[in-house]
Amino acid sequence: MSGLTLILSLPTTAWAATGPSRLMLTTQDWPPYQVYQDGEMRGTALNKVKCALGKLGQPYQLTMTSWQKAQLAVQSAKQDGFFVAAQTQERDEYATLSTPIAQQRISWYFATGVKPLPSSLIKLDLRVSAKFGSNKWFELKRGGYNVVKKPRDAKTLLKLLKNREIDAILEDELVFKHTLKDAGLNADYFQSELVETLSMGVYFSNHFIKQYPDFLGHFNAAVSSCEK
Repeated sequence: MSGLTLILSLPTTAWAATGPSRLMLTTQDWPPYQVYQDGEMRGTALNKVKCALGKLGQPYQLTMTSWQKAQLAVQSAKQDGFFVAAQTQERDEYATLSTPIAQQRISWYFATGVKPLPSSLIKLDLRVSAKFGSNKWFELKRGGYNVVKKPRDAKTLLKLLKNREIDAILEDELVFKHTLKDAGLNADYFQSELVETLSMGVYFSNHFIKQYPDFLGHFNAAVSSCEK
């Protein structure tokens, strides 16, 4: 499995006995939630996971790879969990979601000169896209939208929208604001329309949960204590 890997051993606690000798987690480079920068993995969601595992004294190995590979590795039980993710029926078939570690605001962003429209009219009139491989991209396809392109990241989505190669994109608000800032553009460069707010957490494989049935409860409690 290709990608960046971080291995961390922590002081053992009584809670760590409920987990493996090394927890195998995987994620994607998705700033500001998790990012590899200046030789370090960090981010708002990743820091919450690190905090919880630190409280448990749980050693872990973290691999950063593509989002598709991260999910497939958990589905095939090669990794114990992936994050940060919203709940879907497909993921629930092979994994169990933790307590929330982040909140995601999903919005439509419209190209310059494109009038913001309700979703029902967007489906009829506009060329749209989202990050390929994400739940948003597949939901748009299943929903009958005119989905074009297969952009792999928010930077590509921004380029396509700015160049009017697509009319609207569906993207996480924090992620897109971070991308706009990196591109030297104002946060309100594009008109937007909030669609929904979702909770996101860590998906642990059902195979892992079966092996360590007490782990998820302890992890959720540790996450809650990290918020205080």
